[in-house]
Amino acid sequence: MPLVGFQPTKARLVIENHKDSVLVMKVVLDPEDAVELTTGGGLQDLVGVLRIRERRNGNGNGHGNGNGNSNGNGERIGSLVFVPQNDDDKELAPAKFQVNVGMASDKFAMLMRVANAGRLPTKFFIDAGEPKANGGPPALSYRHRSSQRVKIWDNHAHRILPVMNFVMILPIDVANSAAPVVTIAAQDLVPPVAVATNAQVAELVDDMLEFQSDTRNTMFGLVCVLGVVAIAALVIGLGIFFR
Repeated sequence: MPLVGFQPTKARLVIENHKDSVLVMKVVLDPEDAVELTTGGGLQDLVGVLRIRERRNGNGNGHGNGNGNSNGNGERIGSLVFVPQNDDDKELAPAKFQVNVGMASDKFAMLMRVANAGRLPTKFFIDAGEPKANGGPPALSYRHRSSQRVKIWDNHAHRILPVMNFVMILPIDVANSAAPVVTIAAQDLVPPVAVATNAQVAELVDDMLEFQSDTRNTMFGLVCVLGVVAIAALVIGLGIFFR
């Protein structure tokens, strides 16, 4: 039997005294799935409702043999129903579908913890249809069309399909283990500037004056040496000229 996947979009909880709680979700067909309808169009074009009823003490959900269980013996736990468009008021009552299933109390409590945390199931799969409907061809089956395998629901002859099993995928929060990003400001990269004291400034001025004095004396000595050399050269040149 084909599996049909759905994605919930909204949810609400219905609690009534002396009755089982019911979680109602607005669902659409999973974008990766496609189911063609014999009446035209596809299940992906319709909006549906998923009703999950809590089963307590093995009570059934009003479908099939009444025990609401699926333990591998082919027992029915719910139904997939096609609701045709209202011919009297086509604008207010478009075609839609309903999924009704029963869930054990322990699993229903787990689902409620997820719902109370503000999250919805990621995906919901149902195993719908029977191997043969009333001895004839299956109401929901695979067919090959243009070398592709597609699902087709004979919703004209079989508006109600039994649901034999379901699989629900619940979200789990995983802590982010990535190391935090450290942001270093530009001013943190510049080393601090040391402020000089008055004594250090005075010492620096003395060093500059001493250096200036030494440089002045050196230049004066150099000029004197050049002057003596120039006079000596002049005397030698005059002596050679008058000889």
